[in-house]
Amino acid sequence: MNLSSFGVEIIFVATLAITFTAAFLGRKHSQKNSSGLTKQNLNKWLIGLSAGATANSGFIVTGAVGLGYTFGFQWLFLPISWFLGDLVFWKFCPNRINALGQKTGITTLSELLKVGLSGRYAKIASILAAILIVVCLGGYTSAQWIAGQKFVSGAFDVSPITSLMFFACVIVAYTSIGGFRGSIYADSVQAIIRIIGTFLALIAVIYFALEDQSSFITNWESAGDDFLSWLPGNTIGSAIFFVLGYAFAAIGFGLGQPQLVSRYLAGSSPEETKSAQWIYISFVQLTWISMTLFGVILRGVMPDISDPEAGLSVFFRSYFGNILTGIIVADIFSTIAATSNSLLVAMSQAIVHDFFPSHFSNRHKSKLSIIVVLLLGLFTMILALFLSKDNTVFTIALSSISLLASGLAAPVLIKIFGLPSTGFSLLMSISLGLISSIVWKVTEMDLVLNETVIGIVVGFSANWLVVNLARKRLEQVNDNG
Repeated sequence: MNLSSFGVEIIFVATLAITFTAAFLGRKHSQKNSSGLTKQNLNKWLIGLSAGATANSGFIVTGAVGLGYTFGFQWLFLPISWFLGDLVFWKFCPNRINALGQKTGITTLSELLKVGLSGRYAKIASILAAILIVVCLGGYTSAQWIAGQKFVSGAFDVSPITSLMFFACVIVAYTSIGGFRGSIYADSVQAIIRIIGTFLALIAVIYFALEDQSSFITNWESAGDDFLSWLPGNTIGSAIFFVLGYAFAAIGFGLGQPQLVSRYLAGSSPEETKSAQWIYISFVQLTWISMTLFGVILRGVMPDISDPEAGLSVFFRSYFGNILTGIIVADIFSTIAATSNSLLVAMSQAIVHDFFPSHFSNRHKSKLSIIVVLLLGLFTMILALFLSKDNTVFTIALSSISLLASGLAAPVLIKIFGLPSTGFSLLMSISLGLISSIVWKVTEMDLVLNETVIGIVVGFSANWLVVNLARKRLEQVNDNG
């Protein structure tokens, strides 16, 4: 490492040590609780902090900063829109997910879709959901590797490929050690580091903005009129569609992301799970709004950053000494690592539990999950090398999230609310929700309204139509009989 900052390296190594310790503790406790997610008995703090850290992702310290830096105040509407969707989601969903898990003992989101159903179509729907999870989360994980690449390359002045491989290998290593419980412990510790880093970054950039206000204002004005505009699209109509689209995306994110659903399943009770609401929402909103605002202010302090998504590390390396820079390095690592680790665990759970025989013992599944994590790490690293050439962390992450939500949000809602469904109706809900959102995106209608809205509406409609057609056909048969 070529950075002349021994203190930075010490803090980073200390962060790694804390992370691996949390993973080891998680592995130790998992051996005492090997009977599935419902036996994990997570309290509201572990649920809220681990889910919040998982939801944050590398997007918060790269994409959110880059959006604020490049486009200005209007991108503060993104976390505000997400907040509205999260309010709806937490009002109705996490406690119901936990209650269903307590009743059935399910481990994965795919298993949730099969509850109360049997037959060929139910099995196909579950397998399709598992495939969709692995594919979309694979893309989402690659986005985290790219964010990690930007972080390591910027912090330690090493090549992009070396940075990506180093970051990914570290995450794969402690994921293999800790498993699900290790992921929960590590995420919770990393959430605390993220809160410290958030306050430090925002206070620091405001200080430099106030120190030379005339240059700061000049730099802001040179960014263009749109930069200082508050409304997405500069019109009320565009802003309404923006808020509506991303509010639906937030609901779909909560329902369609297995790395989050697993945390709700692992709560000690429906009541304890629901009580994590404001821990989760407060953490997500604090970090997201702060990092977007950091990017907006940074544009006035450092107007010529070539890669705005690397703005957080560039700012601290340029203006601060080893200790403060080291804290931010630990913060960025923790933020990206929390999501990457959880994604690998979620994909591993989907593959081990949904594609391998149910008669495998917990011991065999535990060993198999380690092999799967290693293979997934390798695959997503290779994918990241190709995706990083022409895409940002924001575009890759949002596309993966939206497609997964479009295919799975409606079926999950149908199951947790106990709405009428069949194996075939859920299969159609997943398929048509996904296809409609892809068509919507390909035709670039997502520039007007996020494709998740279309996927959820079509998914619900498909299930309702299939169930009612089957009911009418049965009534006709009975009448004729």
